[in-house]
Amino acid sequence: MDTKYAIITIVLSIAVMGCTEGEDIYVVKLSPPDMIKQLELGQIDGFVAWEPFVSKGVSSGGKVLLHSEDIWQGHPCCVVAHVSDFNDKRALKAVIYAHIKATEFIKDPANREEVISYASEFTGLDKDIVTQAMERIEFITFPEENDFRKYFRFLKDSEILNKNLKEIGFEDEDDFFNSFLRKDIYEEVIKDMKEGKIPEYTGKVRIGYLTADLHQLALFVAVKEGYFNETGMNLELKQYRNGVAVMEAFRSGEIDVAYLGGAPATLKRINDDIKVEIIAGANNEGSAIVVQPEIKDVSDLKGKTIAIPGYGTVQDFLLRLVAEKNGLKVVTK
Repeated sequence: MDTKYAIITIVLSIAVMGCTEGEDIYVVKLSPPDMIKQLELGQIDGFVAWEPFVSKGVSSGGKVLLHSEDIWQGHPCCVVAHVSDFNDKRALKAVIYAHIKATEFIKDPANREEVISYASEFTGLDKDIVTQAMERIEFITFPEENDFRKYFRFLKDSEILNKNLKEIGFEDEDDFFNSFLRKDIYEEVIKDMKEGKIPEYTGKVRIGYLTADLHQLALFVAVKEGYFNETGMNLELKQYRNGVAVMEAFRSGEIDVAYLGGAPATLKRINDDIKVEIIAGANNEGSAIVVQPEIKDVSDLKGKTIAIPGYGTVQDFLLRLVAEKNGLKVVTK
């Protein structure tokens, strides 16, 4: 089923949640590390998360029921964003340059062993786990706008957004995405790189990122391979537990740029009017539904408890797509 029609059906499903109790999938909100612990203890029947927590969950006794590319192929995930007040184009171009160089390094087959070593060091996980995890992540340099629009419409139609675009200063969806996805700066960097130019910026840039999030490996590679140093940047890195914490750090002025999920970036940009703009993409896909071994197919999720990282997240959306397609409903436990 096409995603846009699925979204409409999901909204209708939400409106009648709980009417058919036997067809329900119960959801709880947990952090990915807690998901793994609760799965091991048998307190939940499964979870929806991203790598490397998917592979770690499998190594802890769970199994993958569905990979995210089997649910929504090419779905957006992590991005690189800056707070709007930090708008020195030289600095932003230097960040984008380092990100592109690192992504190219990751995707080059000749660097495979070194990339796995970097991934293991970055996440603190065994090389076998990160090798498995890397197979399901598509590292990118800029997200597809149409996929972001699909996600935005899901949030809007599901009434997860508590503000409309006019309330935060935009005329319509086109106006919002022209500001939110800054492909113009990205394209300038691509053009400069083709001409052999390296952006220069000697000022300080504070970059936030999520602890041990393999989707954000490009940041670690850029540091290790010296791509930030090539620009002359004075770099300061700050770790955060999740994307919501990153957005709050943007609000409080702790950071200038960050790697984070596109979901919290979109939600908090609209609901809390935290003014950020996306200047690059980090990855697509790389999530999965991980379940207890006795669960054989989606129909077995009836009456089961599945953990998600938050309501309105991409992982929440993926679970709802699966439920809708199989005549199930997602309800809060």
